[in-house]
Amino acid sequence: MTAFQFKLRSKLLRLVQHETPLLSKIQKSCYTEWRDIYFTYSANLGSHTFYVLCLPLPVWFGYSYRDLVYVLGLGIFFTGAVKDYLCLPRPRCPPLVRKTMSHYTSQEYGCPSSHSANAAAVFSLLSYHILSNLDSFTATTALLLMLALLLYFASMVFGRIYCGMHGMVDVVVGILIGTSTVILRLITKSNWDSFLTSSSVLAPTFAVGFYYALLYFHPLPVDHCPCFEDSVAFMGVLMGLDIGFWSLANSSFKAADMEYHGTCKYSLEQLGYMKSAFRLALGLSILAVWKALAKPLLTIILKPVHSRVFASQATKLDNLSDCAALRPRYELRLLVRLGVYSGIAIIAIWMDAVYQYVGLALD
Repeated sequence: MTAFQFKLRSKLLRLVQHETPLLSKIQKSCYTEWRDIYFTYSANLGSHTFYVLCLPLPVWFGYSYRDLVYVLGLGIFFTGAVKDYLCLPRPRCPPLVRKTMSHYTSQEYGCPSSHSANAAAVFSLLSYHILSNLDSFTATTALLLMLALLLYFASMVFGRIYCGMHGMVDVVVGILIGTSTVILRLITKSNWDSFLTSSSVLAPTFAVGFYYALLYFHPLPVDHCPCFEDSVAFMGVLMGLDIGFWSLANSSFKAADMEYHGTCKYSLEQLGYMKSAFRLALGLSILAVWKALAKPLLTIILKPVHSRVFASQATKLDNLSDCAALRPRYELRLLVRLGVYSGIAIIAIWMDAVYQYVGLALD
């Protein structure tokens, strides 16, 4: 660690350690069997699998989606970067009891909470869209939507404390990061989207280079922390999102609703429940097949080129740590992972072309 990094960590570590008795008291006083089930299962709303399966859904059913993917992707990256920079532990166990269905997350550092960052980002972004479009909702609908968002936010944030996975410092820093990603997206949205609709190939090239640079300069953890792999996955998604966005905006394919730059046109009245269900099943099936086949396929394709380019580094790569964050940013596993998740985003954006081919698109 640098001297500044060590001093900052030392000060925050005292706060983290000081709140342990309070966290234990909260967990014990709030315990019920029902809350155990509720908070343990609701935490899956911030899991890796949930994002892979659910983030593509809005695009297939006519809703604007890119803002949400950006804030979640940047939230995962920045929380992971801060975790690996500060190297702060999770709350002590015991006296707390950790309750989770995703045990690999307990191997990550504690501060900040990525679940809290995501909850704050979703709450802030969707609240902004609701309040900006109140004319589109009845008063009752707007109120119910806001209450649902509040319930989601409270469940995700307090659930991290109840489950013994995070402390007050973790969730506060996470909320600040999540809110900041929304502000960043809203400020840069117009210019960034206009840039990506240009016909120049420099637009997607710059986007890919920017996201790769974020990974390249990601802090190195002291211990083996797996959160870097989630950062790689989401940077891959953002790469694919921008590549797909640019390619669609500059293609002759006009089936997509370009008001949202890639959102598929959808109408329940025209398609009905049966075709809508087939749309969902087909999209998820294609993503599942890609997820299963892409890693071995990309490995076969990239390995010969990678071996030639980095032949002098082969021994160095073989002898390095198993921790992804401590390995070179040019290693094959990282490049393949970026390719897999870029493909997921590109497939999601271009699904309307598939729907047209199989008769599941609007006439």
